[in-house]
Amino acid sequence: MLVEKNLLTREKLLLAGALLCGILHADSAFAQGQTSTQQPNLFRTRPVLGRSSTHLPDEFKTEKLSHAVELPEVPQYTGKTVFISGLRYPRDRSGARIVMTLGVQELDSDILEWYKSALKSYRWVLAPSGPNDKYVSAAKNNNTFTVQISPSKTPGFRTMMILSYKFGI
Repeated sequence: MLVEKNLLTREKLLLAGALLCGILHADSAFAQGQTSTQQPNLFRTRPVLGRSSTHLPDEFKTEKLSHAVELPEVPQYTGKTVFISGLRYPRDRSGARIVMTLGVQELDSDILEWYKSALKSYRWVLAPSGPNDKYVSAAKNNNTFTVQISPSKTPGFRTMMILSYKFGI
């Protein structure tokens, strides 16, 4: 008998708690001008703090490079390189970027090892990478640098190398 009273009391308390939560939720929704048929937007996008969600008209405008440019605090590759193409993104709101494609004769593994060693000596912090990865990424003073390599389909080059430099803000 006592057990039945405790179960009945517990059920009443649970029901009362559920009703109270429902009333509080409805009251809160009403205070915010919502109706019970409105669903919360779980996929609402918010702009990054301090940044507008609108883009400047020329934010993604590029400048075509006619020759290789020196990248700040990045060692110049000592093997023979030929400039293929390049773009500068000067107005990117997250920081200006430069991307260049170079043709080289050396093997991809030799290029990656050279960059790993040279960037360390210039005090860049290398991002972790696996033994089969075809890139090296590093950061220094809020700037980032990545070299990606791939076999060349262009006659006269063994490897194509893409250098990407992003200026920190």
